[in-house]
This record gives sequence, C-alpha cells and structure tokens, in this order.
Amino acid sequence: MKRILFVDDEPSILDGLRRMLRPQRKEWEMVFAKSGREALELAGASAVDVIVSDMKMPKMDGAELLARFQEQHPETVRFVLSGHAGLEDVMRTVPVAHQFLTKPCDADHLKEAVTRACALRSLVHDERAEKMIGSLDSLPSRPTTYVAILEAIADPDVEMQSVVDILETDAAMSVKLLQLVNSSFFGLPTDISDIGRAATFLGLNMLRDLVLSIEVFQPPRNADADIEKFLSSLQSRSMETANLAARMFDDKQMANRAFTAGMLHDVGLLVMATQCSDVLLEAMERSRTLGLPLHVAEEEIQGISHAEIGAYLLGVWGLPYPLLEAAAYHHRPAALHQKSFSELTAVHVASALVESRMSHGNEGQCAQIDLAYLESMGVRDRLEEWETLADDEIGSGDGDQQ
Repeated sequence: MKRILFVDDEPSILDGLRRMLRPQRKEWEMVFAKSGREALELAGASAVDVIVSDMKMPKMDGAELLARFQEQHPETVRFVLSGHAGLEDVMRTVPVAHQFLTKPCDADHLKEAVTRACALRSLVHDERAEKMIGSLDSLPSRPTTYVAILEAIADPDVEMQSVVDILETDAAMSVKLLQLVNSSFFGLPTDISDIGRAATFLGLNMLRDLVLSIEVFQPPRNADADIEKFLSSLQSRSMETANLAARMFDDKQMANRAFTAGMLHDVGLLVMATQCSDVLLEAMERSRTLGLPLHVAEEEIQGISHAEIGAYLLGVWGLPYPLLEAAAYHHRPAALHQKSFSELTAVHVASALVESRMSHGNEGQCAQIDLAYLESMGVRDRLEEWETLADDEIGSGDGDQQ
C-alpha cells in the first residue's frame, strides 16, 4: 500500500482532503501534517511514497519543505498543491517539485495525479534509480547551448522563433520547459508537447526567469572528457532523431509531438551522465567491447536502462503520456501493445536509423528495428521510405560516434 503525505497549515483543508479521499483508504495509507516540521518527522518515522504540500505555510513553506525532502528523502515524489501561488512561488518550486497542482483540486484529478506518480514509481524497481531521479534538480546542457540561450534572451529585440530554435536543440531545456507549461498552475485544457507552443505560451520574460533565476539548465561541472564527448554526440543524435521522426507525419500537430518525443527519448542518458557517470562509462565500455547496444549493457550492469529512467523522470514531472511512452519503449515498442502508428513508432524507427548511420561501422552496438512490430502497425512497407529520409537527413555514417 502506498503511503501518501498531505501537508497544510489549515486544519479545515486537511479535513476536506480526508473526506474527499475517503474512498482511497483501501489503496493508500494517508497521513496528514499541519506543518513542514511535522511532515519531516512523519517521513522520518516511515517512508513516504508521495508528498502533497501546500505552498504558503508559516515558518517553513512548501518550497523549503520539498527542498528538504529532496535532500533527505529523494525517492519521494513531490507535489505542490496551492491556490494562491504567484509566478515567483512557482519558479521557486521548479527545482524541487515534480508537479504543481492548484486549489481547488477535485478528487478525481488529485487521485489520477497521485496514482500516476505511484504507477510510474513501479516502472523503476531499482532503489538506486529512484533516488537518482528524486535528487535530480538539473540536467546537463552543452555549454554552447547554455550561452546561446542566455545571449538570445538578453537581446530585447529577439524574436520568439530564434529562442525556440535554440530550445529545440537541447533535450534538458526542452523537458524542463514542458514540465512547467504542463503543470496545473496554468490550467490549460490540453497537454502541450510542442516546444514552440510552450515557449510562446510562457513568453520571453518567464523564459528569462526560468533560465537565469533557477539555472536548471547548467552544464555539468568537471565532467569526464568521455562524458562530455558522449553528451555532445547525444545532443546531435537526439536532434537527428527528432527531425526524422517529425518527417514521418504529414499532420503538423503529430509532427510537432514526434519531434519533441524524439528530442526527449534518451533523456535518461542525461540523468545517468549527471548522477552516475561511472555506470554510464562502464556501460559504454561494455557496449564497445562486447558489441552490445548501450541499453543492453546498462541493463546487465544495473538491472535497468536509460529508457526506464527517462520515462520515470518525464512521468513524475507530469509530461504527456506519448512522451513517456516514447522514452520507455523506444527499444521494445511491442511491449506497449498499441494498435496504431504513433510517436513511439516514429521514435523507435528514427532512433534506430540514426544510430545505424552514426555508428561508424559498429552495427552491433545499434538498437534494431522491430520488423514484426511494424508489421502489426501496418507500416512495414514504409520502412524503405524512412530509410531514404534518414539518408537524406544524415547521410550514411557521417555523423558523430556514440
């Protein structure tokens, strides 16, 4: 049974939550705290799967409390639930909260959000992976990209499309931007998976706050030379995958979603490069030595691959399901049991084609296209067309090495 901790300094709010969530008693063990201090004591006595905290509380507000949880209990999924938070409060929670929920929050929405977070925790069975993701407050970005975004936003005459062009080259920036836009703070009626729409919705001032004030996109400090080289190659491969996946759709909206899914499908590798670079380097060496795809080498070493890690991260950040699916299943799409051509299909094919053309002859290290899966989707006959697109997009083996 999952243990869910609710924190609010107003007893009437906690009583309302008890009544509203009474039907969940068979599924959740719910505990309630009237202050940040009490919440920390409860978590110290028994592990908490999810914390849902009010933002504005005396002595220790929600942002400070979740920062404490990030440090002391990094495996806990962290939610902010508040009805009076302004932009400044939201920006303070971006590094420490996985999702932002607004009051009043109906029972069905709250139940769905918490249930989804618990289900996604089940996707990652490895305790080390959970703590790795839970303690994460930034993802690595290339220094050149970081400098470019700062310079662009600092220009008072910059056009939004120029900023979008930079954002779309960087998976770390893209994922944090989508996390903020898809939080319920903005109350949007639909999920946003398009980087351009997300940036336009937020506007330059909020983007400036996001990049300058919180610095969530800082490049990794003192990174190993092999890791720096790997990250540079990863950015290139992610961009090529995104472009190729987008070209598989005629519908503009689907193409935009496929582009974003392609950019973010390997975000788990960014997590590994930041949180456990030693494991990533060992997996890279094992991949080279034994001729294994990198995700297989990761699984042999730590029992989990970057695919599950990336999907878990995107999930606890509240991003749309198609992005999670592309991250989790791009190496084994048939496991999802879907019935139609989707962003996952496009990313599965695109990532494999990009790897094969950037492998410099190391074909054994490349993920393979699941032909039976394409047959079941009714798109097996389009593979030759997509291979031609890949040749046009990348060429045959002229890219960066993995």
